[in-house]
Amino acid sequence: MEEAKRPPIRFGIFEVDLQAGELRRHGIKVKLQQQPFEVLVMLLERPGEVVTREEIQKRLWPADTFVDFERGLNRATNRLRESLGDEADRPRFIETLPRRGYRFIAPVAKLEESGHVAELTPPHADAVPTNGTPHSPRFGRARLRVGFLIAIGAIALLVVAAWFAFFRPRAGAIESVAVLPFSNGSSDPNAEYLSDGITESLINNLSQLPNLRVMARSTVFRYKAIKDADPRKIGNDLHVQAVLSGRLLQQGNVLIIQAELMDVKTGMQLWGGQFNRNVEDVLVLQDDLSREIAEKLRLKLSGQEKQRLARRNTEDAEAYQSYLKGRYYWNKRSPEGIQKATRYFQHAIDKDPAYALAYAGLADSYVYLSFFNVVAPRDAMPKAKAAAAKALEIDDHLAEAHVSLGYISYTYDWDWPAAGKHFDQALALDPAYTRAHIFYPFYLSSRGQSQEALAVAKSALDLDPASPSLSHSLAVQFYLTRQFDQAIEQCHKTLEMDPNFGVAYAVLGQTYLAKGMNSEAAPVLEKYSALSQGSADSLALLGYSQARRGEKKPRAPDDRGAQGEF
Repeated sequence: MEEAKRPPIRFGIFEVDLQAGELRRHGIKVKLQQQPFEVLVMLLERPGEVVTREEIQKRLWPADTFVDFERGLNRATNRLRESLGDEADRPRFIETLPRRGYRFIAPVAKLEESGHVAELTPPHADAVPTNGTPHSPRFGRARLRVGFLIAIGAIALLVVAAWFAFFRPRAGAIESVAVLPFSNGSSDPNAEYLSDGITESLINNLSQLPNLRVMARSTVFRYKAIKDADPRKIGNDLHVQAVLSGRLLQQGNVLIIQAELMDVKTGMQLWGGQFNRNVEDVLVLQDDLSREIAEKLRLKLSGQEKQRLARRNTEDAEAYQSYLKGRYYWNKRSPEGIQKATRYFQHAIDKDPAYALAYAGLADSYVYLSFFNVVAPRDAMPKAKAAAAKALEIDDHLAEAHVSLGYISYTYDWDWPAAGKHFDQALALDPAYTRAHIFYPFYLSSRGQSQEALAVAKSALDLDPASPSLSHSLAVQFYLTRQFDQAIEQCHKTLEMDPNFGVAYAVLGQTYLAKGMNSEAAPVLEKYSALSQGSADSLALLGYSQARRGEKKPRAPDDRGAQGEF
């Protein structure tokens, strides 16, 4: 008889294939010896429960095996933690209970053969007590009556089950949602930061929940400019089950949010509501909205997940509004916008010195000031590093700060082990955080892991197909692996998303040069030089291109614009 297939188990950026006996990260096999793998399997079989040292010894080191059990178990768990990028003193996956055993503490899900993702819960044993003596006549007659009643009950249950299966609408948990940009219904355009910020905060909050796929910010915000967009059509385009749309109005000191959750398949309203709060109660409003939406999505949340959803990074409403303004201008990705963002993030920190997210935003701003040549790297990057380190000092589980430190370690400090550690931690903490997926493939390819880098870039784009940055990241990986035709095609896809994404022109031009297509490279690299405002690398590429064509006199770019993201 053929053995039933055991579905893969997922947690964070990892997947365990029980059939093949493999641990994978981003779909790439991770080297792990048999005993550490068996320990991992035991923990995943009972997530959230204590697996005792005695149970592990019995399964991995039977009584007739003569080994130093304590040393062997410690070695196995240490190697397992190394493979997961976990730490014993600050565990994200495996918690040690001294003298007792271990417990797997991260959210765990299994991928069914149908593609459905189901949360794993600890098994429960059902005990059915029996009374009476099976061989007595009385027991025999009782057994007949009970059997008859069971048969009647079974038929009734079948009828009810059939009615539920074929006639009653299904009410399972929704597994995918798109949060569309809330429209600004106020007459004041300066309130735009608030509608955008609340949308982005909802996306970030819901992305923390297991078994729920939330469309990324860059994907949904492309619909912001479409007037009277049809939420159902957008939902079908994005292949999600539900769409949340809303409108924000500010009347004096009062904020009014009107929101609606729609079932994409039926077009029916799953929920609609209005929230009226004072501006200083914006944090309460945010909590109420997140909690209501999670409930209407029919998500079964554990106590820990409910706490995560309700978690606040600050209790100061003014600091929160300054942070939202900072992110609003930071997302414009322009030198002027980043300078404004820096001031707002600093103001948020002044109002709440323990606001970790504001420090992470300040770190990101200094990185961009360096990138846009507004501030010299020797001045900007140490400030970025200090801000990111402060964010992690306050909250070491903040994915945004780990990404910032990873990027600084990779590009400025040249400390690649530290960069890899921070990127891994960011992806484990928040697998949906786009910026981690942008930089990680570059780091991997720099270490010579070109195939893994390409696989990570492809899977990242699957998470957020409308992101020019992720599309650009994949184009670079195609270029580095000398798949030049695919690189050219991907560059064109990036530029279809954003015609002013400057670095896409740089990669496209270099790819043309690598193929010997010098005439095609010239106008592309001239466009890059113009968009990058004559940056040093653009002028070097332009000069090289002109030399390849035999030109001796360089031509200066004639317009200015944005560059794109790295």
